[in-house]
Amino acid sequence: MRINDFSKILGGITVVILSFSGCSSAQKELATCEQKDWYELGRRDGGEGAPGEKWEAHKKACSQDFRAEWESMYKNGRNAGLNDYCDSENGYELGRTGTAYFYVCPSTMEPQFLSGYRRGQKAHELEVEIRKLDEKIDSIAQRLVVTESGYDRTQLSTEMEQLKRLRSKNDRQLDQISKSDSI
Repeated sequence: MRINDFSKILGGITVVILSFSGCSSAQKELATCEQKDWYELGRRDGGEGAPGEKWEAHKKACSQDFRAEWESMYKNGRNAGLNDYCDSENGYELGRTGTAYFYVCPSTMEPQFLSGYRRGQKAHELEVEIRKLDEKIDSIAQRLVVTESGYDRTQLSTEMEQLKRLRSKNDRQLDQISKSDSI
């Protein structure tokens, strides 16, 4: 057998294998829609605060085999997930990490969620400010080491003390926010 003949045979086998795998993956995708736990999928999406449009993407992915009962299972799960997501403490953590909120909480839960979220945002802002102050304090400390002028040392020391007081104030505010239920 020549190399050309072997290449043709191997190429033909590859085409056949790819054809079968394409059919298999299409069948697998259809079976995946049938086998999905739509309630759990909705619960996870709700628990992550995913916008309602996420349902449309799931529906579109399974459009050929779509069943109407999947939507009610999904929405029931999503509502259960939103119960966890829309908690005030979760709002605080999301605000503190700088995570965006897409206004998905039901109107009955949103005020408590937003209260926590805004507290978290304030904590986040203070943490960012504290990091900036620390950088400035470190920079001044480095300049103080190399400065020989008495006047410059006095100026830098005064500036450093002001920054340290501001940092201390921010630390106290951050501590109050993390202990309180409102700003």
